[in-house]
Amino acid sequence: MVSPRRKVALELLGYIEGKSLLVSAGRKSAGYSAKSLEGVMLKVHIMMEGRICTFMSRLIKVMAEPYGYWHLAYPKSFEVSNIRKNTRVALQLPVSIEFQDQQRAQNFEIPNMVYCTDVSLQGLGIEAPQVLGELGDEYFVTMRLKMAGVDQLLLTSLILRSVKASATGVVIHGLEFQDNEDEAKILIAAYVYREMLVKLGYVD
Repeated sequence: MVSPRRKVALELLGYIEGKSLLVSAGRKSAGYSAKSLEGVMLKVHIMMEGRICTFMSRLIKVMAEPYGYWHLAYPKSFEVSNIRKNTRVALQLPVSIEFQDQQRAQNFEIPNMVYCTDVSLQGLGIEAPQVLGELGDEYFVTMRLKMAGVDQLLLTSLILRSVKASATGVVIHGLEFQDNEDEAKILIAAYVYREMLVKLGYVD
């Protein structure tokens, strides 16, 4: 959510169609008096199901009980931008990698640590000093993603889809996510979406 002077990240709790949206109250540490915001016009961005909805609204009412939440005026119109599943977020993150097949691991030695250069909802971009295997090889990749200031340890299952040598001698690999646990899928999506919002200037 963005006002002319300040950006505040809130959670959509629900809505009353045609009347108002219910969102979580902003943190007190955001540096404003919530009551003073009643009646203020806001530019709102909501991310859901691979889309960003943008609209103008007004803060109708600040509620403190039974828990803190705000009523925003229901939008008369809004703009929708699609987020492509293959949209990539740039990284420079060391990750650990290993073959899923132990026999393959014994026959083909690869480094334990490589660099993840980007992440999308579909997979990872990996740089390594050598070719990590053949197309179709399956791996476990362990990585740490920082979410809300907390490091989250993530174990993912991937399959090698592309290999390309760069001019600098580094080998670039494209790996596609396989059937990961729901928790891993949610964490990956949350990370990608948040980084996109940061890049677009919607949140700090």
